[in-house]
Amino acid sequence: MDLVAKFDAKGKTGAPYHVEVYQTQQDEADEAAQAFSRSYKLADGRALDPLTNEKFRIVQTGEKIYRV
Repeated sequence: MDLVAKFDAKGKTGAPYHVEVYQTQQDEADEAAQAFSRSYKLADGRALDPLTNEKFRIVQTGEKIYRV
């Protein structure tokens, strides 16, 4: 799993969050076709569910945060 991006986000209350994007290459039978899996986490390790490219949900709390 490789760290491929970082960005800032905010909750509705204005609380700041630092988001990290990790990417894992999936092994495919066809070497020409490479598939990647992305996962999103807060800098403190809490998992995120991507809702859109700009909106995420913190799995542990259910809070929605938005890319800034």
